[in-house]
Formats: sequence, C-alpha cells, structure tokens
Amino acid sequence: MPTPLNPLKKALREPLLQFLGMGAGLFVLFGLINGPAEGPPNRIVVTNGQVERMVAGFTRTWMRPPNSREIDDLIDAYLRDEVYYREAIALGLDKGDALVRRRMRQKLEFILEDVSALLDPSEEELAAFLRANVQPFRVQPQVSFRQVYLSQDERPDVRADAAELLIRLRAGENPDDLGDQIMVAEAFELASRSEIERHFGEAFAREVSELPTGVWSGPLLSGLGAHLVLISEREDGRLPELAEIREEVKRDWLLERGKELKESTFRKLLEDYDVVIDQPARSPRSNEQLAATPPKAAQ
Repeated sequence: MPTPLNPLKKALREPLLQFLGMGAGLFVLFGLINGPAEGPPNRIVVTNGQVERMVAGFTRTWMRPPNSREIDDLIDAYLRDEVYYREAIALGLDKGDALVRRRMRQKLEFILEDVSALLDPSEEELAAFLRANVQPFRVQPQVSFRQVYLSQDERPDVRADAAELLIRLRAGENPDDLGDQIMVAEAFELASRSEIERHFGEAFAREVSELPTGVWSGPLLSGLGAHLVLISEREDGRLPELAEIREEVKRDWLLERGKELKESTFRKLLEDYDVVIDQPARSPRSNEQLAATPPKAAQ
C-alpha cells in the first residue's frame, strides 16, 4: 500500500501554489536587485550600497579606486540619470518606444531566469527529464583509424594507385612511407562521427562507420581526395548514466523550467488584461494583381 503523501508536499505539488511561490520569489529577488522602495516622487536617496557599486565599477574600469572628487562625479552622474529618467517618465517619453518596451521585458525575463535558477530538482525529476530527452546526451559512436591520402590532383588514375597501395599496405608496408601529404591528421583516436564529418564530410564519415576493423580498406572519397583507411578500435554509442552527466542534465532541466516559468507567468498575467485585437481591413488589390487578372468575357 503506497505511503500517504505529506499534506505539505501534496500542496506544494499544486501548480497554482508553485506559481505563487515563484511569484513570491520573484518579488523578493526584485527587491534585492533594486533595493528598498523609493520614497516620494521628488525624493532621491543615494544609499551606501549604491555608492559602493559605483566605486566598484570605477575600480574595475580604471584598475584603481576613485578619489573623493571622482566619487562626487560618480554620484553627480547618478543624480543626472535619475532626474532625467524620472522627468522622462513623467512626460510619458517611454510610451510607444519599442526599445524601452523591449528592455523592460528583458529585465523581467532576466529576473524570471534568476528565479528558475533557484530550483533544485530531485534525482527522480532529472532521471525523468533524461528519459524524455535522450538524444542530446547520447555519446556518439567513436572510432580510431589511420588513413593514407592520395591526391586526385597529383595522380592521373587515383583508383589504380589506391588499388596498388592497398595491396602493399595489407602486405605490411609502413603507411608512413606511402601516400601524399595532407594538412589533416593522418591518425584519429576515438573520433566521433561529427568530428570525422567536420574533417572529411558526411559521406566519408558514413562509410568509415561501416568498415571492418583491423584491415586496410578503401579507397574512400572525400572533398580532399581519396583515402585508404585502417580501423583499429571502435566504441559503440551509448546513453551515459545520470551520475556521469548530472550537471549537464540539470543545466538543461533548469533551462526548460525557465522557459515554462516565463510562459506560465505571461499567461497568468495576461488573464488580468482585457485584450481587443482589431482585425485589419481587407487591403485593396494592387495594380499588379488587377493587371494579372484576365478580363471577364463579354456577356
């Protein structure tokens, strides 16, 4: 018989309470970021914390602390920003400004991201997330191989040359003494398919994955030329255990929860608004459209 769920835990699983908890965290975090609430509209308070942040910013920029005159200048610049900001808001200069609207939206989204980063997923939640999102965490098959390159520009019959070199390689000749110069590495240790594609192209990577191990094969063609290839080792693709990739899974889990929090917050806030969308009037047909329409036949 399953153990009854603790009432508090059960309540905390309710989506609305989770949202309210997020809202409370958002309010607290917003307060921490912006400091105490402002007083009357005509009162400007410059706190010790604000001055310390100004001094820290100056020190990072100039690699030295400011002197008393420079601190006064920093405070004066802050007062100018604050006065002009308040007067601009009072005049409604922020209204209809797409840049201001976008910046305000970004600030709120940044706060929501900070709130979502405070979440601490359980092992069960991370395991479920990993099961539902296998592909990004799967380790690709890997292969170690040696290649001998044949330049199509320097060899009139590259396939005939490749067939001859293949016989010599299988007979035990040193691959270092054969083939042409190439800028790409001659040997790769446990390279993933994407890495092989990056150097040789998709077709080469696909063919390499199908070659037998321990025998020289080819020629395989790439955008560089022709290649004789010896596969020495393979490792199959696999899905790592959660313990191996916990931090990566948690990072993606937090990103996903952050997106969900943004969307749920927007939808919840939208409920408080009465939205009216005027449908655009049907636009008249353009002259080009009229010209392209054949006239009706005379009745």
